Amino acid sequence: MTIRLSKDDARVIQRLRATTGLSKTELVKRALRSLASEGAPSTGGAGLYERGAGRFGRFGSLRRQSSDIKRIARSRAVAKRTRR
Repeated sequence: MTIRLSKDDARVIQRLRATTGLSKTELVKRALRSLASEGAPSTGGAGLYERGAGRFGRFGSLRRQSSDIKRIARSRAVAKRTRR
């Protein structure tokens, strides 16, 4: 999983790593568990993904992602055939 962090969020992660000795992965896991268990205020029925969608790597239409993958695969296949 890829998470985009602002500079401020990255500083918070670094500070927490230094003070707690935990890895980034463990910090994120604990934060997610905490958020899920405390029953955070409703954001219009949105789940955890919808609340943090802007923080995750590439998100959005699976159709767009699959078409990008297909386009890249085709271009590599054509390049491989024409390299002779």
